[in-house]
Amino acid sequence: MKRYVQVFLLTVAFDLYWTLVVLFRERGLYLWLALAILACMMLSPAHRLHALLLAVAGCGLDTLWAWTGLIHFDGDALLPLWMAALWLMFATVWTRLTCTTTLPGVLLMLLATLVGPVAYVIGERLGAITFLQPTFIVVSWMASGWLVIMLFFHLFMGKRS
Repeated sequence: MKRYVQVFLLTVAFDLYWTLVVLFRERGLYLWLALAILACMMLSPAHRLHALLLAVAGCGLDTLWAWTGLIHFDGDALLPLWMAALWLMFATVWTRLTCTTTLPGVLLMLLATLVGPVAYVIGERLGAITFLQPTFIVVSWMASGWLVIMLFFHLFMGKRS
């Protein structure tokens, strides 16, 4: 299968997963976790480590934003399990995408920095999270956070050009 077809299918599959997780959250928690873990296990051991580190960094970033009063997830936890599953699936797909695509790492970082916060805005509109500050402030902090974790991820992966 050609690379651009793989990238397209990977993107569509992730978008479908993201939509289902955000819409149904806890109602499909075991399925979301199982799919994310299964997808991660399909990566090579070295790439699995990259994906796990990205997922931990993303979960840490969301926890920090919740802890500082930037965003709020329903429930008692700072970071619900459905969000951790979403981060693991994103990290798995992003790792695979980074290995599959011929796009330069800088372009991938900028793409993630722009699109990542947009996903939160859509998630907020769908009731998955609540912004506790004005949207511009939340999105600004999120874009900064996404840029930092993507920079480190791509440096760690070696996709720099």
